[in-house]
Parts: sequence; C-alpha cells; structure tokens
Amino acid sequence: MTEFHLLHTSLPRPERMNNPFHYEPHPLCLEAADEVRKHLCEHPEWSDEIQAGKMFGVLVCEDEKGQLGFLAAYSGQIGGCEDWPWFVPAVFDYLQPDGYFKQEEARITAINHRVKTLEHSAEWQTLLNDIASKHQQASAEIEAYKIMMQQSKARRDAQRTSDGETEEMIRESQFQKAELRRIKKRWSELITKTEALLQPLNDELLQLKQERKQRSDALQHWLFDHFLMLNNKGQTRSLTDIFSTLPQGVPPSGSGECCAPKLLQYAYKHHLRPLSMAEFWQGNSPKMEIRHHNHYYPACRGKCKPILEWMLPMESNEIHKSLEPKVIHETSSFLVIYKPAGLLSVPGLTDSPSVESILKTQYPEVYMVHRLDMDTSGVMVVALTQEAYHHLQQQFLERTVQKEYVALLENEIIGSGNIKLPLRPDLTDRPRQVVDSEYGKPAYTEYQALGDSRIRLIPHTGRTHQLRVHCAHHLGLNNPIKGDPLYGREKANRLYLHAELLSFYDPETGERLSFHYQAPF
Repeated sequence: MTEFHLLHTSLPRPERMNNPFHYEPHPLCLEAADEVRKHLCEHPEWSDEIQAGKMFGVLVCEDEKGQLGFLAAYSGQIGGCEDWPWFVPAVFDYLQPDGYFKQEEARITAINHRVKTLEHSAEWQTLLNDIASKHQQASAEIEAYKIMMQQSKARRDAQRTSDGETEEMIRESQFQKAELRRIKKRWSELITKTEALLQPLNDELLQLKQERKQRSDALQHWLFDHFLMLNNKGQTRSLTDIFSTLPQGVPPSGSGECCAPKLLQYAYKHHLRPLSMAEFWQGNSPKMEIRHHNHYYPACRGKCKPILEWMLPMESNEIHKSLEPKVIHETSSFLVIYKPAGLLSVPGLTDSPSVESILKTQYPEVYMVHRLDMDTSGVMVVALTQEAYHHLQQQFLERTVQKEYVALLENEIIGSGNIKLPLRPDLTDRPRQVVDSEYGKPAYTEYQALGDSRIRLIPHTGRTHQLRVHCAHHLGLNNPIKGDPLYGREKANRLYLHAELLSFYDPETGERLSFHYQAPF
C-alpha cells in the first residue's frame, strides 16, 4: 500500500475525527502537509501547473496494526492524470483512453465540430445575411409606402374639405391599401423562399444539438452512477443517489474529485481508520476566487458536503455562545441594535440563536430590514411594524441609507480610494463569493486608511461579503481583513470588521437619524 505513508512522531493522536467543514489543522496534519510539499519539490515537471493553483489534502490514519500514517490527494488532475503514484487514486478512473467515457466524449467532440462547421460555413452565413437583408429591404419599402399613403390621405382630406369626396379619391385609397398588402405578400414570399433554403441546415443543426445534449446528459448520469462512495460502515451509494434528494437533483460537475472524498474512499477501501483531515492550497489564487498559498481551507460545500455527510459521521465544532443583541435606540416602529460578532442576523441552517429569533421573544412583531454577516459586529436597524419595514427597505433599495465600517487588515494600509469588483456567489462553495466581470453584480466600496492597519470602509452597494472580498482580492486591496476565515491568511479570535455608523430617515417623522457604536477593537 504505497499510498499510506508512515509518520514517525511523538505527537499525540487526535481523540476523534475532525469535522472537515470546521477545523483547525491538527499538528499531525501539518506534519503530513510538509511531507506533501517535499514530495512536490521532487517533481519539477509539475511546478508550473501547481504554481497556477491547486488544492491538496491529507488524511492522518491508523492501519489495522495501529501504525500511524497519512494519505495524500490532489483535487482533479495533475498533468492530465488522476492516479500519480504516492497519492491516492481517483474514486472512479474514467479517463482510460479506450474507456467508455473517452469514447463517448470523442463522439460529443465530433458533434461540436460538426455544429461549429455548419454555423461557420459560407452557405449558412450567406443565407443568414440574405434573410437579414431581405427583412431590412422589406421594412424599408413598407415603411416608405406607408409614409406615402399618409401623405396621400392628408391630401385627400384637404381636398374633401373643399370639394367633397370623389370616386377617384375612393379608388386611390382602395388601390393603395391593396398595394400595401401586395408588397407585404411579395416580401413574405421572398423571405419564406430563402428561409426554405436554410431549413435543411437548421434541421441538421437542431438534430445535432439535441443529440449532443442527450449524449452529454447520459454521459454525466453514467459517470455519477459509477462514483460509488463508501461510508464508515462499508455501505455504498452512487453520487446520483446522494444528490437525488437535494434541491439541485444532480451532482455538480467535478463531484467526487475533490481531496476529501478521495481520501476517505481510499481509507475505507483499505481498512484504515481516519483520525484527522486537512486541505491546503498551493500556488497562486484563481482569478475569481480568493485562495492563499499554504493556507488551510474547509471542504467545499456545494460538491463535498452531501458526499461527506454520507461518508463520515460528523459532529459540529460550532459552539452556540450566549450572545445577545443590545438595543441602543427604540421607538414604537423600529429598533437600532448592536449585534456582537458571532451572532447570526437571521436563523440559519442550524438551531443557532439569531438577532431575529431573540428579538421575537421580546417583541410581538419583528421584521429584519437588512443583515450583517455572523462574524461582523455593529449597528443594525430592525423594524417593529410592516409600515416601518417597507419604508426602511425602500431606503436600502434606493441607497439613501449610509453605512460606514471600520476594520483591521492583516497588513498596514495607506491612502484612500475606491474598489469596483463585480461579485457573485461561488455556486459550488457557498457562502463564498467570487469576482466575476461577466456574471457578477456591480459592487462599489470606498476606503480610507486610518493609520497602521486600521481602515474605514464605505459600501455603496450591499453585496454579500462585499467588504471582505474587496479587501482580500488581488484586484482590490490584496490585504484581507484580520481574522477572516474565508478569505484571509491569519487566524484571529474574531473577524475584525465592525459596522460603526448607520444613518437613515425615521420612517414616521422623516427626520434624518444617525447612530454610531464604537468598534470593540
């Protein structure tokens, strides 16, 4: 079993397997990760690909003799290969050159080539251009004739006023209406005739695209049916089955190819007892995501969470702290409160307390107008009536609400400026956000350095994690907020981000109100 690497160490073994979604890397995992880095240095042929960015993982295990060791994995492929020696292999090797997947993939590629050839053929382009040209000519001629008819009608109306209506005027009107119908019919027949020449090509394209979709869907289904995931009881389920009861219904592309499921699959298959797992990034950050070299990350939620919930019994590492919102201003229609870091704004997927759930035990009606991230502290406004809720919500929509945050960054910051980076959710790893110039929503932040690593942040849009991503991303400040568990490099006792100022119009009096709460750092 060359993939199981013994660890000769006096470090204590963990008492139980960690939760891959909430963990601090165990010292044994850190030691194993160092061994992975040493191994990578022995393969300079991989250096360019790894420098571009790659996730690696380690799983510390015991074998049946009680010997301590570790397994190592990489996400996806390296050099087009997913079964390099020393690392655990893929859960299902579908990349064999003569295998079904590659053969079917070649057929789909051939269809793509035929579609591209047809859509770029001279015949196709000539017919499309001819149809477009005929539509333009028809519109121009019909519009010109309608203008002439309007002018003729105006002349007849003037003549009718002075001389009365004549037979000639009636015949002219009837002729022009009939002629307009003839013009429309002539152009319709010409266009239909040209479209008929295009129809065989359209039919072939439609058939090819339908076949491509059917083959692609069938291939994905076949692939996920063959990813048979083991759990700690020796039971198996296919990825198709695991995802079938979830809202999306089907596994995301790449499911089963991340480090965590590969490591657990190999451990169970070879009767190894998992003790601790960690995943870490090597190389540059992707353009859209935020990843830091040598930084440890939780398993992704979109692809891995359903799989790991099947493979691994997990206990949450989250601690429900006794946190309470503090009311700093109260009227009959709204509250202004201070939310401490670590308290949810609204209920989440767990039974953790939230600002909303706590206030609902104290007030008959509570309406959450906006929210702060759980890890962010600061000022919030909460409506106590539906009228106030709609009034305040409209202010947020119209961006008349002023918000200012203070933060401590990982490094010193100087100067001031603005950041405009469009954001969207990472669909396979929520709640992470990514920078996406094509599909992201506009996000605009002003900033001003306040000395050392302290900074004022003024968001002019309200995107999820906007300030955190704008600070951390290399196209933003490239300087993460201290203690950011998603986008930062350094661990801290909290996320050092605080909503210090909130200003809005009183929903009852229209008076402009401002509320300030000093940052606790």
